[in-house]
Amino acid sequence: MSQPMPQPVPPAPTHRQIAEQTAIRLAVEKLAALDSWPERCQRLGLPAPAPVDNTVVLPMFYGALEIRPPEYVARVQETGQPSKPGDRLLALHYLLCEAPVIPSRQWITFRDFPGGAFYWQPFQSRSIQPLAKRVGNNVAALRARLTRLGALIEPVAGEGLCATFRAIGNISVRMVYRPGDDEFPASADFLYNACARHVFGAEDAAALASRICFALLFSLE
Repeated sequence: MSQPMPQPVPPAPTHRQIAEQTAIRLAVEKLAALDSWPERCQRLGLPAPAPVDNTVVLPMFYGALEIRPPEYVARVQETGQPSKPGDRLLALHYLLCEAPVIPSRQWITFRDFPGGAFYWQPFQSRSIQPLAKRVGNNVAALRARLTRLGALIEPVAGEGLCATFRAIGNISVRMVYRPGDDEFPASADFLYNACARHVFGAEDAAALASRICFALLFSLE
């Protein structure tokens, strides 16, 4: 008689995954205590929630998320599939913002977020550096992907580009990309509309940049 095949043991969650799930649980608990969703959505620059179940639609750089109370599970509107946990956490933190999210004419760097200067190097290694290494001087491929995200693209000196697009809710981001030459490798700068500082801290700002950069990285042909 053959022995049953042993079932694979799922890998243990990483420290980052544990911290992410803890942050999601805490955010859901805070959202559960809130009411007046129509007023909150208006303040955050979002469409009014659905009248039947208070589902909130939150624009993201790749489409939109639907977040439905009381569990506040986030689903990709186009496919109905659950969002990535990191995207859900960003969405929950956006919904928890108490200040109006009004786009500004000012742009800030990651260093301008509380704690941003301290986490500058990890921020670069998680987002900008992998993208610049992969893109290199293939600015045309990067331009094509950014165009599919609805970015407004402007040229910059040295055959680079400046792309501005909505990242989440009312928060736009701006990516300035410069190809390399004989002296310097390709590089990128990541800017946030100043209203992002009312919504996110440095950790969320880093997660948002990383999510966008890796989405661009894995979509490049």
